[in-house]
Amino acid sequence: MLLKRLTTIFLYCVILQVLSVAAVPFDSSATFEDNSSPTLNQENCGQRNYQGNFTADSRLFEHPWLARFGYNRNGNVTYLFQGALIHELFVVTTVFATKFNDYGPLTYIRLGEFNSSTDRDCQIIKSRDGETCAPPTQDIAVDVIIVHPMYDAYEQVNNIALVQLSKPAKITPPAVLPICINQNVEPEAALLLVASWCGRRETGLSQIPKQYIMVHKAPRQCRELLKGYSLTQDDNMFCVVLDSRYKSPTNSNLEPNLRGSTGAPVVTTQFDNRIFLVGLLSYGPRYPAKFEEPYIITSVAPYYDWMLSTIESVIARIREEV
Repeated sequence: MLLKRLTTIFLYCVILQVLSVAAVPFDSSATFEDNSSPTLNQENCGQRNYQGNFTADSRLFEHPWLARFGYNRNGNVTYLFQGALIHELFVVTTVFATKFNDYGPLTYIRLGEFNSSTDRDCQIIKSRDGETCAPPTQDIAVDVIIVHPMYDAYEQVNNIALVQLSKPAKITPPAVLPICINQNVEPEAALLLVASWCGRRETGLSQIPKQYIMVHKAPRQCRELLKGYSLTQDDNMFCVVLDSRYKSPTNSNLEPNLRGSTGAPVVTTQFDNRIFLVGLLSYGPRYPAKFEEPYIITSVAPYYDWMLSTIESVIARIREEV
């Protein structure tokens, strides 16, 4: 077994969203706006809509690149796991999130979601007058799943995939925006934050995304934490633990748990007061997790060139076909 106690972080015993929908065909009539770009890091990427500290419960428009994955079985769509919008046509995530099929194949990507229990997301924001409401969510059919060509299912290296949407997402600031990617980000020097719909088995999946500060562990520290685990850690991975501020000294059930967070973006605000994607949450402790146990992150910077060339190739092909 590759993992002795580490396992892909997924969700079984939670209240799941199940919707009845008809299949959505590929939209061959969809075209790109004249100002669209095949490259990453477009001008509006990673816009930070709040300043100051990050709260444990995220706020409306705080993570407009966060995407939820819909798995379709006989017209019933179950939303689990996540990824990050990096281009109007592409979401990046881990391979497991694209191959998971306990509830049917990955069929839809939902953008602009905040509170999973409401049809319309509204919140009072101090910087705005009165209540602010988000536009409707965008449910877009998956067209193609592009797994990294060097992905190794046994060693779990190069654990990254691109999900191509059947039509471009509508970029509607501040509700839906792509995130930025920086090739030179240094996780050990950055404030790291993970955002996802997650939660303990006892409490269920959170209705709004949780966001937690994570602490980077050096390779030597990571190896110490991983003693007794059968896991290959290559140079394109790093490990993190939850910041000690979240540890409850009296009730471990009150401590955060990232169960359900496969593919969740790990981000930083290190550059230009924008949000940059640092990694994707790949593996974590088997439930119930101990507070100090590590989470394994796939670093995205080493895959920047692959993502860029893949996106440019797809965009060029689509333009030729239009």
